[in-house]
Amino acid sequence: MAGFQGSVSSTVGQASGGKWITYTIQRGDNLTNIGKRFGVSVNDLVAWNNIKNPDLIYAGDTLKIKQG
Repeated sequence: MAGFQGSVSSTVGQASGGKWITYTIQRGDNLTNIGKRFGVSVNDLVAWNNIKNPDLIYAGDTLKIKQG
């Protein structure tokens, strides 16, 4: 992942067909770029993290992201 700036923790659990990781949001991140980085949709990020306003995320917060 060229230009990758965020931090990702180890696996936080197993889901059918993949694992969950935790990503720490960095300054300048948005859900579109995070989704592209991890190969998931903005809609998935919103659903997995119960995000009420997808245009409002904060550096330092964490996101659960399903991989695989």
